Amino acid sequence: MVVVWRSLSFAVAAVLAAPAAFAADLPAVKPLSPPPPVTVNWTGLYGGGEIGGVYNTARYNRPFTAGFSDTSIGNIDPRPVYSLYGGFNLQVLPWAVLGVEYSHTWLRDATFREFGAAFDNLYDARRIEALTGRIGFLAKPDTMIYAKGGGARISVRYFPPFSTTLAQQTLDGVQVGGGIESLVLPNVAVRGEVTYTRADQLVLNQGFDRYRPEFVMFNVGAAYKFDAPFGWGASAAVADRGATVWPSMITKAPPRDPIVQSWTGIEAGGFLSINGNKVTYNDTLAGEQGPYTSLNVGGGWFAAANVQFQRIVAGFEFSDNHETSNFYKAEGSGGVVNFHRFAEISRVLAVTARVGFLTTPDTLLYVKGGPAMLWMLTDPNFFNAVAPNITGSQVYSGYQGGVGAETYVLPRVSVRV
Repeated sequence: MVVVWRSLSFAVAAVLAAPAAFAADLPAVKPLSPPPPVTVNWTGLYGGGEIGGVYNTARYNRPFTAGFSDTSIGNIDPRPVYSLYGGFNLQVLPWAVLGVEYSHTWLRDATFREFGAAFDNLYDARRIEALTGRIGFLAKPDTMIYAKGGGARISVRYFPPFSTTLAQQTLDGVQVGGGIESLVLPNVAVRGEVTYTRADQLVLNQGFDRYRPEFVMFNVGAAYKFDAPFGWGASAAVADRGATVWPSMITKAPPRDPIVQSWTGIEAGGFLSINGNKVTYNDTLAGEQGPYTSLNVGGGWFAAANVQFQRIVAGFEFSDNHETSNFYKAEGSGGVVNFHRFAEISRVLAVTARVGFLTTPDTLLYVKGGPAMLWMLTDPNFFNAVAPNITGSQVYSGYQGGVGAETYVLPRVSVRV
C-alpha cells in the first residue's frame, strides 16, 4: 500500500453581478434541476487480450540422491507472452464483484535446462490454460481491485530417456493472482495483472528425475464488456459534479466522481515483491554456464515525485528492494553430482524516470526506466576451490525498466501493481 502526500491546488472564481434595473427587464428563468446520478454496473460477459512478460523456473528433485532437493533451474523468457481471456462478472453489491474467467496464454522459449546451455536442453512449456474465480472490491464505481484463483493446465515438451525426439504432456496445476481493472469507457475495461502458476511434477526416468514448473506473469490488457439484461447485478451511482467531472472521451461515457484533483506532489510507500532472478557466467573451459534461476519473496520501500499535465503524469522514483536469492550449480565426478551454492542476490537500488497516462482521474498506467545497482555475494567456498578469486559482496551497475498500474482508494492512499 502506498501512502501519498500530494500538493493542493487552489482556484479563484470571479462572479459578475448584473445591475438590478437591467435584470428586471429579463424574462424569468426556471432554475435547472441537478442531473440524475449515472450508474455503473460491472455485470455481464467480457472478452479481451493481454500482452506481458513471464518469469519461469522449475523445481528439480532427485528423490534417491542426496543434494538434489527442490533446486530451482530454468530460464527467464526474454520475449513477450500473449493471452486471450474472457469471463462473466456479477456485481453482487455496489462495492463488490464476483466472477469466473478463462484464459489461454502462449509462451515463447520458456525453456528449462538442468545443467546449462552447453549440456542438456531438458524441456519447454508452450501453453497455459486457466479457469479461475474472481472477487473484486470497487475502490471507485469504475475501478476494481481484484484477486483470482483456480485450476490450470500446462502443456510441456520434453526429451524422453535415450531419445532425440520430443514428447508432449499436459500437467495439471493451480493459478492465483491479482490486479487493478478500470472501465475507461462504458464497455471497455483495461487492467494490469500479476499471476503465479504452479504445475504438478513431470516425472521422468521411472521417477528418478522430477520437475515442477512455475510461472510468474506480468500482463496489461483490455477487454470489451457486454451489457447484462436489465435488472441483473447491483449498480453503483456516480454523482455528476459538473465542472469537477473528468472530460469524457465520448459523449455516452459515465460522468466521474474523482477522488483526486491532481497527481502532482510527493509520494512514499512500501511494497512486497516476487523476485525472479537469472544468472549466467562464462567458464574458461566449459563456456557459458546457466541460466541458473531463483524465485523468492522480498520487499522494500520507495519515494517519488510526480507532476501532472492534464492526462499525463511524469516524475522520478527511488526504490530499494531487498531479497535473498540463492543460485546453485551442479558439480561432481564419477556419476556423483551435487548442487553447490555459488552466489546470492540481496538488494537492488534503482532511480527511474516514470511517465503515465490517466485512464481515469484516479487510475494511472505507466512505464518507467533508469539506472540501478545490484548487490551480489559470491561464495568463496565455490570459486576458490580451484584458484584464488575475488569473492565476497560485489556491487554491479545496471538498469531497471518496468510497467504498472496505480489507483487511488482513498484521497491520500493508492495501491499499485
